[in-house]
Amino acid sequence: MTMKLYAREGSFRAQKIIVAAQYAGASLDIVTGAKESDIKGKAAANRLPMLETDKGCLFTSNAAMKFVAAGKSELVGKDAFEQAQIESWVDFCANEIEVPATMATYPIIGWTENSPEVTSAAVKALKSALAVLEDHLKTETFLVGRSITLADIAIAAALVLPMKFVLDAKARKQLVCVTRWFETCVNQTNFLKVIGPVTMCKTAVKSLAEPKKAGAAAPKAEAPKEEAPKKEEKADPVTLLGKLPKSDFVMDAWKRQYSNARNPYDAMNWLWENLDTNGWSIWVSKYKFNEELKVDFQTSNLAGGFCQRLDAVRKYLFGTLLILGTKDSQQLEGCWLFRGDNVDAIIDSNPDAEYHDWIKMELNDKNKAIIAEYWCSEADEVTGVGEPRGYLDCKVFK
Repeated sequence: MTMKLYAREGSFRAQKIIVAAQYAGASLDIVTGAKESDIKGKAAANRLPMLETDKGCLFTSNAAMKFVAAGKSELVGKDAFEQAQIESWVDFCANEIEVPATMATYPIIGWTENSPEVTSAAVKALKSALAVLEDHLKTETFLVGRSITLADIAIAAALVLPMKFVLDAKARKQLVCVTRWFETCVNQTNFLKVIGPVTMCKTAVKSLAEPKKAGAAAPKAEAPKEEAPKKEEKADPVTLLGKLPKSDFVMDAWKRQYSNARNPYDAMNWLWENLDTNGWSIWVSKYKFNEELKVDFQTSNLAGGFCQRLDAVRKYLFGTLLILGTKDSQQLEGCWLFRGDNVDAIIDSNPDAEYHDWIKMELNDKNKAIIAEYWCSEADEVTGVGEPRGYLDCKVFK
């Protein structure tokens, strides 16, 4: 029987279920971008990810992971003691790794509010938990036994975002064994099919979202001090967007036109009549590693994650990211309307943007037709910049 997994795009909790299913040879129908309304009433708690089976629904990720791997002793343990060892590490992951990992990384990808104090404490707690893992892996290749089990799957999936955004080269010097083990896991074929290549960060990424404001404490009376000369700080590209010369073009008005148009092509006439070409520019992005995109749901997760990391520039950006090609070979191409005459702020705020080529579009009649195709087409094929390809999916960022 094919089971159905309802999941949020980019969720590591869903990814560990899918990876386990890959190892177990279980068939999954994956509903990405699911909302709680999609699963309401299916189980005792309306939580994502949720696994729908012929026996009913499971609403926690560890339960779902164990269910898809049931009967596979190489994954769940060959005897009672090995099963208990695996269970210990899965529990350790849920309590000691997943909690600080999400608190440290979710503000970066825009899933939670940015609180620097909370993030700092979370990173410290995560490193403390990984010190336990480091000590264990000094004498072991995998967490339990001589091959990958659910213990490795659960913890490796939970560490993907921290390795990409938080645990930089300096931190990994203290986690040599963890890093070796992590690279071994995520470069296995069954991981790559689900998560894709993982590029570990050289320096930690900071959230660009406005820090959450806490109640201000009353200032203490202090003797006046001689002020030291202030160092001139270089403004980041996102801040500079707000200091550009005033433009008469209103992005929110365009987004309303696009969203409310029965036929999106009708909205394009409004855009060309109102666009301030001195204050705004249009770009096509092309993923540099399209030859690696072989699994459709993996490519969908990659596209969704890219759009989530654009949140810092949302008020200055509109666009679509198209998944083109076939079920077995995809290409990512996007088309973006952005403030200013460069994409420095996109590249600075989104760590994945450097993996895309950015092409500035001259606004002639030919390119206007290409832009309209990127933003409005629902045809079976899309040409865009290149040869006609099958139209599989589209992420709209507005």
